[in-house]
Amino acid sequence: MNLPLLLIIIRFVSAAALLSFLGIIFWYLHRDLRSSRLLSDGESAAIGMIRILTSSIPDLAMDTVLDLSPITSIGRNDRNTIVLDDNYVSGEHALLSWRESQWWLEDLNSRNGTLLNDVAISDPVVVSAGDIITVGGVRMKLEQSGRQPADEPLSGIRDSNP
Repeated sequence: MNLPLLLIIIRFVSAAALLSFLGIIFWYLHRDLRSSRLLSDGESAAIGMIRILTSSIPDLAMDTVLDLSPITSIGRNDRNTIVLDDNYVSGEHALLSWRESQWWLEDLNSRNGTLLNDVAISDPVVVSAGDIITVGGVRMKLEQSGRQPADEPLSGIRDSNP
């Protein structure tokens, strides 16, 4: 094989590799923009709900339902997803997150602690639908919404909690 032919083959292979790489990058960008657009078009990112059972906060009525995002922070600061204006709630009190197809509750080193079914938690724990979360003077019940995250298939497992 002569040198000019070998150089032409190397150029074509390099061009094909570069175009493939750029195609993959543009495909990921398109997919990311499409999912962002769906969320901004009014489709909620909520994949669960919290129902207020009891509250020491006057503005938070019993049976109020709050939507949960995949990462939901709970605390007294305004930057939290769920703001609880209670003196027994820390600024950044707890974190409720959707990981590995289940809800996880984590206490963020709050002064008064976070209770799950009336038991204080110190490490991240799995939370199921129907579990009671207590933060300060607020008791909340986790409820699954009818919506599944877009990239997660239905499991077919029925939750036995009421």
